[in-house]
Amino acid sequence: MPEKNRSRSYTVAFCALMAALGAAIMLAGGLIPIATYCAPMLSAVLLIPVMQEFSRREAWMTWAVTTALSLILSADKEAAFLYLFIGYYPILRELLDRLPSRVLRLLCKLLFFALSLGAAYGLMIFLFQLDAVTEEFRSATRIANAVFFAALVAVMLLYDVALDRVSAVYRYKLRPKLKFLSK
Repeated sequence: MPEKNRSRSYTVAFCALMAALGAAIMLAGGLIPIATYCAPMLSAVLLIPVMQEFSRREAWMTWAVTTALSLILSADKEAAFLYLFIGYYPILRELLDRLPSRVLRLLCKLLFFALSLGAAYGLMIFLFQLDAVTEEFRSATRIANAVFFAALVAVMLLYDVALDRVSAVYRYKLRPKLKFLSK
């Protein structure tokens, strides 16, 4: 087998494996109520090895496949929508981290989280009218909804810090053990 085709086969197989694993996490996330927020974040972490081993292009394709599978198969549509809107953050994060100013990076990340989460919940409530989500927001006061939204953005900032740590663990601990990827 020519080296280029073999390399492409590894790429496709690895990305398909990551997409399938991400979809499995999303499907399992529907079993535990708190996993509505954890499953999209955990699934998105799987994009880190794809980006480090291959490229952003493959990571985008992996995200798209995981998103499609989640939206089609997942019982927890709220989690699937959250993955649709924030699941690609590890890819975007790489670009945001190149900004020269630390303050500018933080502001851009806050803006991304606020707009993405706002768009996700706006679509779930007003366009698709997901019953569980709509009822949840209607039964709460405006202040409670604002606190919930602020807490979600704060959790996303903690997620950003966790992604930094996970990337380092993958790069320095796991990657050297995955020698089959460099063939």
